[in-house]
Parts: sequence; structure tokens; C-alpha cells
Amino acid sequence: MDLIRINEVVDNFGISSRTLRYYEEMGLLWSSHPDNRTQRYYDTAALERLKQIIILRKLQIPIKDMVIIFKSENTAALIQAFVNKLESLDTEITALSELRHLVDDFLHKMLMSGIKKISAITLLYEETEKRLVTAEKNETVTFEKLSEISREALRLHDVRIIRLPPMRILTSKFKTGQSQNLDGDKMQNLFLKFGFTPSPGLHNCFYRKEPNDDWIMLMKIPSDYENTTIYADEKFTGGLFAITSSFMEDMDDTFILLKDWVNKSDHYELDANEEGSLQRYEMIEEILPWDIANQFNRYQQDIFIPIRLKKEQKENGRLPLMG
Repeated sequence: MDLIRINEVVDNFGISSRTLRYYEEMGLLWSSHPDNRTQRYYDTAALERLKQIIILRKLQIPIKDMVIIFKSENTAALIQAFVNKLESLDTEITALSELRHLVDDFLHKMLMSGIKKISAITLLYEETEKRLVTAEKNETVTFEKLSEISREALRLHDVRIIRLPPMRILTSKFKTGQSQNLDGDKMQNLFLKFGFTPSPGLHNCFYRKEPNDDWIMLMKIPSDYENTTIYADEKFTGGLFAITSSFMEDMDDTFILLKDWVNKSDHYELDANEEGSLQRYEMIEEILPWDIANQFNRYQQDIFIPIRLKKEQKENGRLPLMG
């Protein structure tokens, strides 16, 4: 039986090792450690399943639906998942089509009426309220509902810019140089016996992406902590980061989208060297409380991309808030 090492799977499929582990945790994928090797290996059947998972994710089929699909012995669950997705897309398309008509109508009225003051937008609002009644269903579509649907259609959620302070961290790397396997709930409990508890969203615990696509855990510790554990500690430099939120199954795409956002920004750029390699690490931080995430198998993170101000911004002494 042919086995492929996890690093080769990462390279061949363009998917991170963290995402592969997540699929395993959700029961969608499997791997093995032949001859007690530290790295994961995937057989032919697992790779075929991975191809199926990737296709379904590209079609935006939710992970919870995939679990049902792969447990089913027929195509009924798959058909229902596609039907649900089509209904969702129809709703988004209808809303976006209406939104386009509204924007076009706004522009037309402004040009035809010679509107030059921003206060006149209230007149357009009142006119739009009248139009937000669907002729076919005779239902009122509120601005709140339209906004909700349009936000769902966006490819990237709001981006925030923060500066993390320097801190001392305990890592999931052993002092011998090997990394701890972070399957299942180990991120929640890895350092509990040493008195350190990760708190989602409080910037005291992160996953960091290493150059070999390995992910290690970072836990903030006091600067004067005497490290008698088996784990290595180091100084985290902190710095400026662009952040957006993502659910676990969308993490890889979100990293790409966030980098694209930074590259298009007028104010920020990736903190990279002349060769284009990042000079600081990409990271994720869990933000959904553990009890909720574990109950619903729904894990949400903040995605961190290291950035810096563009040179002209530094020279002018300005720190913009938006990209």
C-alpha cells in the first residue's frame, strides 16, 4: 500500500497541515503513523477522500453536511446538500441583484436631479423603502435583511489592524527540538498542569505557522517565569498585524484573501524581505469559547498576517486605520 507523507500532501494539494488535522478531528479524513514515525502518512483511499472534501469545499458545502454525506451509503445526503446550497445562492443572487438595481437607481437619481449635497441621500432612502417590496412574494424586504444577505456574499470579512506587544511565550516545541502533536483538545489543556490556561480572543495563546507548514502553539507566560517544563520558551517580538475572522474550514482561503487585501492596501504592506518571504510568522487565535466550539464542532479563529506601514506613511508620520 502506497503511503504519502503529510508534507507531500500539503505541497500537492495546496492545503495546510492544520486544515488536514481539522478534517481528521471532524472524522472526515484519516492518517497513520507507520513504524511509529512522527509524521502523518496518508493512503490512497484517504487521498481520494481528500479530493472529494476539497471539491465540496470549493462548492461551499458546510463541514457539518459533509459529515452526513460521507456517513450515508447513498447520494440522498449529497443531493440535499446541493439543494440547500442552491437555495442559499438563489437568495444571495436575488439580494445582490436588487442591491445592484438600488445602487444604479441612486446614481441615476443623483445625476438626473443634480443632487450635490449629502443630505439628499435621505430622499433616496425613502424612495428605496418603497421599492423594497417584492412583487412575486408580496413580502417586505427590510434594509436589515438586505444588509445581512449582502454581507454573506462578501469574500472577506472586516479587516482590523492591531499591534501586539512583545511577550515571553512557552511553545509546544520540546527543548529537544521536536514539536508536540496538537490533535484534538490538546491546545486547551497542553499547559494546564503548569498553571497556564488559554483564553480565546484575549491574545494570550496562538497557533504559529512554521516554515515547514508545521503549526505550533504559543502560550503567554510571565517574563520572570522559571521554565522547568519540557517545552522551549522564547521571546515573541509582537508587531503590526492585519486580522480577519474565519471558520476553520475556510482558513486557508482566508489567509490568501487577507494577503491579497494587504497587497492592495494604500497604507500597508506585508512584512517581507526583498525575496518576498515574511519576516514574522502567520498566526491564528481561537476566538470562539471552547465549550461552544466543542459542542457544535464549529471552530472560529482570527487570522493574523504580519504587516508594516508603507514607506510614505512612515515618512509622513501617519498611522492609517483602514487599508
